Amino acid sequence: MKRHTLAAFVSLAVLATIAQADVGTALLKPSTATKTKDDTKGSQMGSYSGIKHPIGVVDFEISSGCSFEDSNKENMRAMLESALFATNRFIIVERGNLDAILNEQDLQSGKRAAKSTDVAQTGKVRSARYLATALITEASSNTSGDSGGVRIHNFSIGGSSAKSSIVLVVKLVDTTTSEVVASERIRGEAGKAGLNLGYSGHGWDGEVGTFAKTPMGEAAQDCINQAVKFIASKMESYPVEGNVVSASETAIIINLGENYGIHAGQTFAIRRKGEVLTDPETGEMLGSSDGETLDMIEVVSTKEKISTCKLVTGDMPTRGDAVVLK
Repeated sequence: MKRHTLAAFVSLAVLATIAQADVGTALLKPSTATKTKDDTKGSQMGSYSGIKHPIGVVDFEISSGCSFEDSNKENMRAMLESALFATNRFIIVERGNLDAILNEQDLQSGKRAAKSTDVAQTGKVRSARYLATALITEASSNTSGDSGGVRIHNFSIGGSSAKSSIVLVVKLVDTTTSEVVASERIRGEAGKAGLNLGYSGHGWDGEVGTFAKTPMGEAAQDCINQAVKFIASKMESYPVEGNVVSASETAIIINLGENYGIHAGQTFAIRRKGEVLTDPETGEMLGSSDGETLDMIEVVSTKEKISTCKLVTGDMPTRGDAVVLK
């Protein structure tokens, strides 16, 4: 009996050595091996140095009847933030930890902390015209063993498979009207995309990293990669808007700078605010009409958060006027 057990261990050692030499894969049925290859070539976006859009990401929702851990929806939000930032196409407006930010501001305004003019000031949280979120409608994970490979006595090598998939509906929401302006149904599968850490340090704690390495996390990453492509393609057609901060005969300052990808020579149309359109029966906000175009300005120089412009045509704008990139 002992000799049989010893022989089994020896056989396992030999097979393990063969597997390390990449020969053992021939012993496994192709359909039973867990997919773990890094196949991100089709999911990554090319380099980008153009205009950036501000966007916020809020927690995902889980459809009733869907078996998905509640904590992992927060992981997926962090993964989406990371992937959006990594494209260099967006300015990420913090929404996941907004309560903590507001509490810190309240601590300052309530005079319960030392006075400071540089931190935690109220009224300065950056707004985002659009929020990204998703509804998780399906989540499945199937792990099976002994579907292939080699078995010796009570020991086996290979032959197990882990397949996970997630289906979600990604949505872009206009914060002005609360309208869903774009949505797409996406299916993600384990093994189709490698891990894209992207925005390292922003929401990527140990829990997220652990989740991302599981078959379910791989399926989530596949969903995220597809969602980022969808969001980026949709927002390419959305206007880049800002406001006049100050205006004088010598300079016109707008609140869009290098952080948005603005550079000298670009032109903006100055518009008055349009009329807010509401449904006469329900009072629902339907949007707003385009305001009157007053004049054109051109960017002369930029800093991180502002740009200095000159008047090209029309009358001098006033503080608060909207600017739209042409």
